[in-house]
Amino acid sequence: MSLSSLTKRCALAVAISALLLQAGPAAAQSASLHLINEYPATSITASADLQFAAAVKQLSNDDIAVTTLQETANPYKGKDQVSAVSSGKAEIGTLFAGILGGSDSFFLLSSLPFVVDDFEQAQSLFTCTQPELERHLAALNMRLLYATPWPPSGIWSAKAVPDVDAIKALNIRTYDDNSRGVFQRVGANSVNLPFSAVGPKLVSGELNAVLSSGDGGAGNRLWDHLPNFTAISYAIPLSYTIINNDAWNKLTPAQQSILTQAAKATSDASWANVKSRIQDNYARMKEHNMQLNLQPAASVRLALRKAGQEQTDSWWQQDKNSEVRTRCTAVLQAK
Repeated sequence: MSLSSLTKRCALAVAISALLLQAGPAAAQSASLHLINEYPATSITASADLQFAAAVKQLSNDDIAVTTLQETANPYKGKDQVSAVSSGKAEIGTLFAGILGGSDSFFLLSSLPFVVDDFEQAQSLFTCTQPELERHLAALNMRLLYATPWPPSGIWSAKAVPDVDAIKALNIRTYDDNSRGVFQRVGANSVNLPFSAVGPKLVSGELNAVLSSGDGGAGNRLWDHLPNFTAISYAIPLSYTIINNDAWNKLTPAQQSILTQAAKATSDASWANVKSRIQDNYARMKEHNMQLNLQPAASVRLALRKAGQEQTDSWWQQDKNSEVRTRCTAVLQAK
């Protein structure tokens, strides 16, 4: 073989190697992720998920696809969503804090009754407790992408709620152990249910009330069965959008950076826009002939707050929550 031929062959081999090296990373950049959420697309959390997926698509130049599976398209319901993300059956999930609270009561922090009065306090509490939150998620093989605040929780009911006796007459869906305990303390019959289980029980008459934000209720057309809304400002709970740790670790650093950027943009928009959704929700309720009680009776407020304080005190007494209370005292006392 001549020196010229050998040189050409070596040059060809180098060129092929270079092409293979270029092809390898390009193939590795493609990723397909599924994001589950049991709420409808019009809800604040599902809307945030759609924004997140669009941001990822744009930032990655279509190399990362996030497919959102919302409401009926989501094959997992209630607590099954936690195990689905933890095991990697779904790479990403937007899970209501109360659902996660079934696996670890720490996640019920954001839905403690009457602990925060406004979105600024809710965001400050989230920021203060985020390191602890991420530690608890890691124990479930999950990693936080972003949190989405819900508008304040109120009572959707078949009949008006003018007094404490009306509260006691409720068969109410609550969304975690704390809210179930609060309404039981007041004398109502309360049951902790995921939102996906509410519809059939309203149709059957097993429920005559639902604890939910105006946002969640409007998205699920609760006005078809519950034409009254009482704004008790029970809590400003959060939903957490989390990714399975194994799925995260399979991504390249560049892909992880894209998800982080998209998550931050989504979080910032959610916190900035949540206030406007309250009035939008009230307008939609009125369009559907709902009766809004935005200033409930003092007796109702006092009874719920007394029961809420008792329930909150029992939560804080758990050893695993005491450190958070100490670290975030300034936020909690800012009320």
